[in-house]
Order: sequence, then structure tokens, then C-alpha cells
Amino acid sequence: MGIPQEAYKAMEDIVGSQYITDDQVIAQAYVGRLGHGKDTGIDLEMNVPPAVIVLPRTTKEVQGILKIAHRYKINYVPASSFWISHCAPKRPNSIVLDLKRMNDLEIDEENMCAICGPGVIFSQLQEEAIKRGMYTTTPGGGSQVSVVANHINWGLSPLNYRNGVPGRRVLGGEWVLPDGELLRIGSMSTSDDPFWGEGPGPDLRGLLRGWIGWFGAMGVVTKLAVKLLPFHDEGLKPVGISPHTTLQFPEKKRIRWYNFVMPTRESLVECMYDIGKAEIAAALTKVPQQWRYIAKAGCREDFWEGWNTNEARKSINNIHICRVMLVGYASEEQLEYEERVLMDIMDSYGAKLGRTRQSDNSWIKNADSATMWMMTGAYTSVQVTVDTVDCGVKGGEGLAREKPAFTPPLMDDYGEPGWFQVSEIGHMGYIEFLQYWDPNPNQENLYKKDEWNYIKVPTLDAEWGMFNAFNMYASPMNLTGKAYGPECRKWFEKVKAEFDPDKISNDPIPWDVDEYVDKVDWVNKEDYINRDWSKG
Repeated sequence: MGIPQEAYKAMEDIVGSQYITDDQVIAQAYVGRLGHGKDTGIDLEMNVPPAVIVLPRTTKEVQGILKIAHRYKINYVPASSFWISHCAPKRPNSIVLDLKRMNDLEIDEENMCAICGPGVIFSQLQEEAIKRGMYTTTPGGGSQVSVVANHINWGLSPLNYRNGVPGRRVLGGEWVLPDGELLRIGSMSTSDDPFWGEGPGPDLRGLLRGWIGWFGAMGVVTKLAVKLLPFHDEGLKPVGISPHTTLQFPEKKRIRWYNFVMPTRESLVECMYDIGKAEIAAALTKVPQQWRYIAKAGCREDFWEGWNTNEARKSINNIHICRVMLVGYASEEQLEYEERVLMDIMDSYGAKLGRTRQSDNSWIKNADSATMWMMTGAYTSVQVTVDTVDCGVKGGEGLAREKPAFTPPLMDDYGEPGWFQVSEIGHMGYIEFLQYWDPNPNQENLYKKDEWNYIKVPTLDAEWGMFNAFNMYASPMNLTGKAYGPECRKWFEKVKAEFDPDKISNDPIPWDVDEYVDKVDWVNKEDYINRDWSKG
């Protein structure tokens, strides 16, 4: 069916004929190339090719496109680096705004921030920032993802330990609301300089994102200033030939890795608290055992040969690795001091220092997300708990006890309790529970991966009182939206009704999981969707 020809012609007049198409061969590329969660039920069952793809260059062009969509009541999806499932339409006859041409990047060295268009990726920003003695927090999604999209939607990384959680790094910017009207936030509300996020006037960043954001369901952010942080002045040298590339650390002692084998899981947790109290280090995390085997594997077959062994099975309860990064931001002497403090802490726990390469392709300029996430062919995380470290550890252990009922099709991880780390210098813990599986559609009971992801884990979160940031887009709003708040779903409904009453901005998010589970036959709705959480 497509969209009305007069709407197509109006958008063509805005961007030019070379930057708009309704070619359905091209449209297919906007469905199947996604990253995180691309083999979960929603992506496989709900994603459809767009009717039109349009590539705007400026905020004014985005405004024009959204006003046309508003006039003709056409659903649209804004996307830039296409790393997550919400970048594909879930409604027929939709428009995709491919924002890759909006790639302006300006570094404000005096105010230590970067002003980015949504087409700027972390690799580009990190390169320019490091040249100037600064750096940004590259997320787990990788250096290929959009700086703007990641800051307003997700933004988590081991570097959150020193640099703070993502909402704190969002400054001023330009936000085109669902009907095409322009809202300038932060200092851009009274000037053209977005260096400050708090005002003047009401701070609207909490409307733009909470712990996570709207994933395109609340218009389009076309310009955003993000905070940069001080780094050392020695730089990092790219070495190797793709795909075997890395950043070589300088000879001067300005940045170093340390891998410690801890005697117990409890000692791993306690040492993290002590390192935070000492206010040292740039990043601090526990290394899941799957990652060690993935990192050593040259291909998928290598991974399975190593993982399907008694050695791997025993390692879950016997090997506990704490990975620490130190940075001498001011001098070599700073790193040497922090190293002495770190060694004193680790000696008190009987930790053993292991070997590690003094280079990086994971945290400063993340280039390994595709291998770390996709070694088995399919991956998603089902849990992001932001609380104390103890809460995250206990939650991960609880999920590990429940997961065998869904294995297979999920990969047997032998009771691995997830990946946890410390954020904000020890004031915040973080747990992410990792799920790998083979996406072969001919497996028996393959639906269980979705039952675990969309139903079981969110229900356990609500029963245990654990906050899970994934619950906004990986669980039914009529399940967790009733359990939290209570009735936090009503606030989503009110805000959406106020700004997007026609539901044209990436509909049906955040109610896409509700639509999906309503169609399947493996959900007991009385036990889950229709549950009265006021009764526990």
C-alpha cells in the first residue's frame, strides 16, 4: 500500500530525490541488520520493512518530515546506527528516518563537551576527544553506535565507574517533538550554546530519559551536547590489521590493566567496595567465564570445543576474576600511587595477579561487541539491575538457579551468575545477565528463550523487588508496568498521550512486548499479565 504520494512528494521536496526512496529491495536492509536482541521473538515476528526511507541532513528537515507524518498520520521510526531492535518498524507503511547524514561534530575544549548530530558514532568522537586529552564513555554496544542515540537511551559501560552513569553526561540540545515542533533544552533554550544541561528553567532531561529512554517513541533528538572527561595526554596508538586491531597503551605508565584471580566470589565483591572507598581506578568489573572462552576462540567451533568441557563447567565456582583499569590522568606518579593502593587491597584478600595484554579493544574504543555478543549466533541481555553490588550479585545468583528450566534452547552457562561491576566510585552496583543461544529455527521449544526474556525474568524481578532497566522494552507493560510504582505504566500513557496522541512516533513502543505476548499461546496470562500485584 505505501504512503500517500502527496506525502512522499512533500518529503522529497524537503530532502531532495537522492535522499528518499520507496524501493522495497533497499527497505529490506532496514529490517534484518540489527544487533542486540535481533533473534528474539519481537524482531522475528513484528518487524516489517518500511514503506519509505528518508535521510534528512538538518534539524529543519527533520521538523518538516515529522510535520508531514503528523498531517497524514504516518508512523515513523528515527534511527542512526541500527544496533537495537527498535530501529525497525513494527507497523506497516512506516517511514524510517535514517539519520546518518546528520554527522556534525564539534568539540568544545573549554567547556569539555562535544556537540553531536545523531549520525556521529563513538569511534569518531573518541578519536577526536583523545587527541585533545579527553575521552568519552564508549558503551557495551560498541564504537559503531550513535553517540546521541546511546546517551538518550542507554549508555552503560565499565567506564561508568569513574565517569558516571549516562544521564549525568547529557547536556543541552535540540529535540524535535512527535508533531514536528522544536524544543531546545538546557542552555540551548536561551542561546545556541548547549554546554549546560540544567537550565535555565525546568530541566527537561528527565522527560527525555529516565534510567533509559524512549527508543524513538518521543520524536527525534537532532543535536546533543555530551560531557567529555579528562584523560592522559599520551594518547593511544591504533595497531593491527582488521579484524585484529587494538589500541596500544603508551610506554609511559599512564594506563594499565590488572587481572586478579580472587579466592572466592565473596572476596571479589568485597574488594570492589574497598577499591571504591579508596577512590582509585578508572574501571572495575567481574569477568564472566563465557567471555574468557569467547576471547580465546578463533571461531564459533573453537568456542564450543572449549566451552563444552568439564574445565569450563568447574570454572564457574572456582575461578573469580576481577579486572581493573588504572589511569594516571594527571601523571605517571598518580598511576603508581593508585597501583600501590590497589596491590595493598588485593594482597589483603589473597588475590593473585594474572597476565593481561596492555592494550584495549573493549572499553576505551570498543571493537569486540560483535564477537563477545554473537559468538553463538544469537544474544540478548535480560537483566540490568542498578542497585548495590550485593543486590546485583544475589539477583544474578537467583536467575542462575531459575535458568536451567529454559536450557536448552538457551546456552548452558553452568550457573554463571552474570556480569557485575561497580559504578560511580563504588556507590552503585550493576548486574547484567547474559543470554546466548543458537538461532536455528528448527529447534524444539525455541519459544522458551522468549518466555525467559519477556515473562519469567521480569516476573522474578517484580517478586524479588529488583529494578531491571530492560523492563521498559523487554517485558509487557501490563506486567511490570503494574508491578512497579505501582502502576508506572499510567505515567507512560499520560506522557505519550500529551506529546504523541496519534501514536505515530515508533508505535507501538513501549507496548510492543504486550502486543507480541498477546498473540502467542505459551503465556499463561492469568499468572502473569492479569496478575494483581497489589496482592503480591
